[in-house]
Amino acid sequence: MRPLLKSAFKKGALVTASTALAVTGLIAGAGTSHAAGGGPAGATNIRGTDPGNTDLMIERLCNQETSLTGVYGALNVRTGEFKTKDEYHRDVFGLWKPAGDWELFRGWCGNAQASTWSTKGETVRTSPWIGNRGSKDDKETFVSSYSTKTFAKKSVGASISLSAAKSIFSGTAGGSFTYEWGWEKESKFERRSEKTIPPCTQVAVTWTPYQRVVRVNPIFYVEDYQWNKGDGDVTVHSWRDRGYQTIYSYGYYIDGTSDKLLPNGQPDGREDKIEEKLDPKTCA
Repeated sequence: MRPLLKSAFKKGALVTASTALAVTGLIAGAGTSHAAGGGPAGATNIRGTDPGNTDLMIERLCNQETSLTGVYGALNVRTGEFKTKDEYHRDVFGLWKPAGDWELFRGWCGNAQASTWSTKGETVRTSPWIGNRGSKDDKETFVSSYSTKTFAKKSVGASISLSAAKSIFSGTAGGSFTYEWGWEKESKFERRSEKTIPPCTQVAVTWTPYQRVVRVNPIFYVEDYQWNKGDGDVTVHSWRDRGYQTIYSYGYYIDGTSDKLLPNGQPDGREDKIEEKLDPKTCA
C-alpha cells in the first residue's frame, strides 16, 4: 500500500500544485479512528503527541504551493514552533539544513476521507407569499423554485475557496456516493402546485434540502525527515523516526457539504406549506 500511496501523492501534487491547497483528491479512508496508523488512509494522528499546534502546522504545511520535489517544513521540537521553508531560510538558517532544536521534513500532501453523514439543510422559502383576505377558503397556484447548494469549510486556518474545495471533493467522492453526492452536479426545479389558503391568512412554499457531508483530513506523506543534535545530519524516512510515513492532525479537517440528488437528478428534500395569520383589520 505504501508505494501506491506515495505514487498517488506525487501524481496528485504535481497536477494540482497551482491550487490553494496541495491536494491529490480523496484517498479512500479507513474509518474515523485516530489511533497510531488507524486514521484515514492509514495515517497516524500526531495531535497531542508532538509539541505545538499540529492542526495549524499541517494546515500551513499543506497550504504551500507544491514544488516538483514536494512541500517542506521545519519543526522546533522544543517549542513546537513551525516554519515553512521560506520562513526557515529567513529566520533560522540560510541553508536547508537542520540546526539545534529545528528538525526538517519534506514530502507530499493529500486529503483522506475520514467520515460522512447525512443531514438536513436550512429551510428556505421557495415561493412568494400569497394572501387571502376574504372570509372563505381560497385556492391559488404556487410557483416554487430551488437550486442546489454546495459549500465547504475548514476547522482551522483561512476559509477555503470553492474551487479548491471542488478539487478535493469532485473526484473519488462522486463515485463513492453516486447520485446522493451533488458536487459539481447543479440541479434546480420549478414546480407549480395548487394549495388552499384559509381566510385571513397568507401562505408560501418552503424547501428543506437533504444534504451529504464528507469530512476529509489533510494528510502528509514523509519523504525525508532530518535532524542534527551536534554529531552530524541524520536523515530518516518516517515521521521523527517513529516508523510511520503518513501523518495527520485529528483537529484539522475540511467538511464538504452538498445537496443530495435523487436518481432522476432532481434535488432531494421536503416541500412544506407554511401559513401566517394576517391582521384581521385588513380582512373582510
